[in-house]
Amino acid sequence: MNLQPDAQIQTVRRETPQYLRTQSLQSSFATNEYFSDYASDAASQKSDDTQASYETPPSRISTPLIQQTQVDSEMTLPTRPGIVPPAALNTRHQPNEGQSTVRMVSNCNEMSPPTPEIDDTPYLRFAIEQLTRDEDVLGRGRHSTATAEGNTPVLPPSEPESPENFQTPTPSPPPPSPPRQPRNPRPQSQIQRKPVREEVMIPVDLSKDLRSRLGFVPIPLRLSMLALYLMLCLLMIGALLFSLIFASGNHGLYDYDGNATPRYFVFQYLPQLLGIILIIWLFVIEAAVYRSLPYFCMLSSGRNHSVLQDMRILPANYLLPDLTFFRTGERLLGVTFVVFWLTSLTVPLLSCLYETQWITDDGPARFRWTTVRGVGWTLVALYIILCAGIVHCMVRFRRRNSNLLWDPCSLADLICLFRRSNICADFEQTEVSPEPNRQVLPRTTRLGFWTTTERPDVFHAVGEEYAPIKRFSFPPQPMAKPSSDGLLHPNDTVDVEAQQRHSYGSAFSRNIHSPFVRYRWAPWYLRDSAVLAWIIAAILLLIAFLVVSFVNRAVQHGFAPLLTSLTDSAGFSPADFLYSFLPSFLGMVLFLAWQPIAMYFRAVQPFCNLSQPTGTDARHSLLLAYPAQGPIGVMVRSLRNRDYRVSYISFISILALSIPVLAGGVFTAQFFSAENEVRMVASMPGYIALCVLAAIYTLSYLVIWPTRKRYLPHNINTIASLMSWLYASPLLADGALQNVSSRAELVERLTGSSVQSATLTGDPAVEEGEKSRPSRRQRRTNQGAGTRYAFGVYVGRDGKEHLGIDRLQRPGSREMMVVPSSR
Repeated sequence: MNLQPDAQIQTVRRETPQYLRTQSLQSSFATNEYFSDYASDAASQKSDDTQASYETPPSRISTPLIQQTQVDSEMTLPTRPGIVPPAALNTRHQPNEGQSTVRMVSNCNEMSPPTPEIDDTPYLRFAIEQLTRDEDVLGRGRHSTATAEGNTPVLPPSEPESPENFQTPTPSPPPPSPPRQPRNPRPQSQIQRKPVREEVMIPVDLSKDLRSRLGFVPIPLRLSMLALYLMLCLLMIGALLFSLIFASGNHGLYDYDGNATPRYFVFQYLPQLLGIILIIWLFVIEAAVYRSLPYFCMLSSGRNHSVLQDMRILPANYLLPDLTFFRTGERLLGVTFVVFWLTSLTVPLLSCLYETQWITDDGPARFRWTTVRGVGWTLVALYIILCAGIVHCMVRFRRRNSNLLWDPCSLADLICLFRRSNICADFEQTEVSPEPNRQVLPRTTRLGFWTTTERPDVFHAVGEEYAPIKRFSFPPQPMAKPSSDGLLHPNDTVDVEAQQRHSYGSAFSRNIHSPFVRYRWAPWYLRDSAVLAWIIAAILLLIAFLVVSFVNRAVQHGFAPLLTSLTDSAGFSPADFLYSFLPSFLGMVLFLAWQPIAMYFRAVQPFCNLSQPTGTDARHSLLLAYPAQGPIGVMVRSLRNRDYRVSYISFISILALSIPVLAGGVFTAQFFSAENEVRMVASMPGYIALCVLAAIYTLSYLVIWPTRKRYLPHNINTIASLMSWLYASPLLADGALQNVSSRAELVERLTGSSVQSATLTGDPAVEEGEKSRPSRRQRRTNQGAGTRYAFGVYVGRDGKEHLGIDRLQRPGSREMMVVPSSR
């Protein structure tokens, strides 16, 4: 019950201390709001002390008001046996109108105090029941400090008064109760809420103008770039065919002139170097396929129900083939990626493509470089099926199959695609789930232009056709603060921490505040025990490699091949093949094993920057797109952004590609006439460079130990896993990201600088004079330059706490709480 500031309720018993009862600030639902409609009418009526009735206001959510009799009403006080009922709560009747109104009690002295020697337990239970009834109906516990409406007045506790102020009334016989007359019900317009119509998303039939805006294809998947890559593969096939045909008809290609000459470099290092360049380019194509395929599957004709939670957006086709495409219904693309994985074998095969052969039937006897026929035709077959895979990508990722406006490669792009989506509610409480992909229900989604049944505007988003937009329960509202008179007014607002706490006792709330949940996940190969194992194994292998290589000059003086070194008519030598293919294959394993590490550090760097206590700006968080860039571009961009660890790891990924190149061509079989034997001898310039690179690669494992800022609650390999940290974020309702038509405009709005955004989009830089005179649009967006974002506990659009990404601080609220790490 909501009483006036001077109203107090006290209980006095004989020879016992007094009890003080003050109203609870938790229950602010039974307030003057119920009595205010009747106070004005009750002031003009006469007092009638002959009727006794006790009524309390109903719960605020029970509408409309239903009149009940005193016997049936659950709001009636229990009757004391043998005691005359006290005076009524100023209930007045007007006989001339036959209607009754209720006046708000202005002072507790108007109410009859309790009688001594009488058990007050029923009254106390009744009062407690009424004070907690509204919270029980709404499902709130007593621990909650937030109210349903921020403008509800809350009164300060009453000061105790002396017992002399209370007098025991004289009992009198109960007067006869007059017949109850019907009340004047409250107007329906004041107690009934206007029903909210369901808003449904409707796909828009694409006109010529809308169709021209769609159809974006990432640059690596565009027809011109894939055609260029296909042409390089065809040139590689042509070079292989020329080597095979020319060598078979001319007793080899060129004479052997030593193991440290330019001709040696051409035959032993250049083929696998060209092959590794094609593989690096293929990695860029694969990355574009991974991040674009889910959106290409969201066409109106698509029927894939697991796009969001099953399709990966981060590359994984490195050391082991990625077979997830078969599970998601993309069987042809799955076969294509198996072919892409088999392409990694071309580098070891290219390292043993050319061998030396002893020629005696063509002039003087001598060693000549020749082509190994079996290896050559195997490479031709691999490159032919690689071309077939590239052709399939050209057909699959055509412009007409795309409903994208730009390349979705960052968190900001994801926000723009889902800011008006009707499937955000499907990600409820997935931010703390260890496997959010399994928690999200299958749903047929579509990417394109939409409108709704309630709004005529057209927008671009991901959603479900003809499904309602699920609104959150209520938007966050500021709590009221007490003014100078001790009361709370709706116009006075303050950031109250109690508003941003919801169900602290629930498991979900404990999880979002738990450092264990916040820093729970990392890939298995980057957990502490795994990294320690990699470091120990790499150092031991490096020491063994150096010892075997340089003790007694074993490599420099040569060693027995243990296999026959004779080259047959097809150019195949078992010894040369083994000591070319095996070292290059091991080097390729080292190169491929580093790629998932580099990709993880690229993908997790935005979250690492967001996990700083002071947050970071949009350029270093929401707009970072390291996984969408090549290794050289990542190295340069991360150096500019001062992400030094990402830059170094990307540098090692480039440096590691030289290991299979050098390892495959460093050994050759040579005949020593003095000893009359054949030995495997290493080219010392290449071997020394290989040892240096192997040492750098090994010591680089000391750098990959991720700190707690690079740990996350769960994986980040799908759209659903990323949306679990954004579905309730106020960023989805941020006006700065409304109606964005291009990535250049997105960068401009988030950073407040169109000059810097031009470097991301390839637009020409503006003149120096124009930089000093920002346009009206620039001045409007410059306010976003100082905005900082963080990853932590924030208050979502539903007024509840969530774990994810939001602005570090919003006007009128406290800063986000970045969950502290254990180290």
